[in-house]
Amino acid sequence: MMHEIQLTAGPSREDLFDGLRLFAEKRQIDFFFIHNGRQITLPVSMKAIEAEDGSGNCWNLQMILKLESIGGENMHLIPLSLRKAFMGNPTKSAIILKAFYSSKTRKGTLTIKE
Repeated sequence: MMHEIQLTAGPSREDLFDGLRLFAEKRQIDFFFIHNGRQITLPVSMKAIEAEDGSGNCWNLQMILKLESIGGENMHLIPLSLRKAFMGNPTKSAIILKAFYSSKTRKGTLTIKE
């Protein structure tokens, strides 16, 4: 089952590519969304960036979200679909997220596979 989260803000195009370029240094970049009236920050590491069209502003992203980045005490704040993605036996410490993102509007859609 797939779930979608609307990203309400995020990095510039330069920050996206810096995040990918500095992956080995564990550079994280932040994306934001609203859940239950609260702004939630997702600090992720860029895994891959693919041009979605020829505009130079639309991207298909693969990102790594680490459980430690969210923090155990804040886990209850994130959507259930995102929490479920971490569940497993043993519990996963990181998941790969996919998103469509526009660096022009700084908005996008995060897709979570359960």
